[in-house]
Amino acid sequence: MYVGRLACVGKTNGRLWAGYRVSSRSFPDRHAVKLNDSTVAIMPKGVKGMNSPYLSYNCVKVAQGSAIVANGVHTDLIIEKIAMGYPARDAIALSLLAMDYEKDALDTPRIAGAIAGRRAYLGIVARGGLNVSEVPLNDGDCFMVAVYGKTSFSRLEAEAASAGDVAKRMYGLMFEYPVCAAGVYEEGDGFEIGVYNGQ
Repeated sequence: MYVGRLACVGKTNGRLWAGYRVSSRSFPDRHAVKLNDSTVAIMPKGVKGMNSPYLSYNCVKVAQGSAIVANGVHTDLIIEKIAMGYPARDAIALSLLAMDYEKDALDTPRIAGAIAGRRAYLGIVARGGLNVSEVPLNDGDCFMVAVYGKTSFSRLEAEAASAGDVAKRMYGLMFEYPVCAAGVYEEGDGFEIGVYNGQ
């Protein structure tokens, strides 16, 4: 099954985590790059596509005790609104509503996952509407949303022990055309981030 980009939130051994994966048939020549301790970017491996916000963007941002995973430039917008004092759910909803779905040939939805204040959230804006919700997580739970095929919040079988583990497990999910993945994992009062780009 091809789901394109996906975002998920989960809880393992009492710790919240979030994951993001790029699956792509059209633009597989990309990788996840850890820019610093608070940002992961999806970037083309060459110059082609470097200036396209659909191909090159921050997919993980950590700030203000919150972590965001998302499939476009709205990643930055969401974390900025949280830094301004907006509750995470409102920051996601306002940002997705403002950016709307991508105006490409497929009307690709924008998706996001967030961990903030020991709570987890998922959001999607598609041509048909907007859905942003808190996701109550028990230990061992994981929920995802994707741009194709899995556009409703759905349960996913996944657990993780670190940010790198999140990224590796996202990459290894049985969806077609994996390209790269990133993960965020609660660590003390903050988060660690990790990436995985396959073998």
